[in-house]
Amino acid sequence: MGGPKRLSDPAFEPTDEDLIGLSERAFAHVRDAHDASLRQLREDIATARREAMEWLRKKRPDLKGAR
Repeated sequence: MGGPKRLSDPAFEPTDEDLIGLSERAFAHVRDAHDASLRQLREDIATARREAMEWLRKKRPDLKGAR
């Protein structure tokens, strides 16, 4: 299946396969970008959690059970 060739031509009627191919190419990067964003968010949360727990331990050394 080749890519759609005449999308700028108002008389051209793309097939479903043309539109599916266009959509797949247009959004090919989205999954990887989303996964990278989630990884970064989880790392940021883990860092913030460690910093918050460290701060809490300094403020309240009597607390038990904090990891």
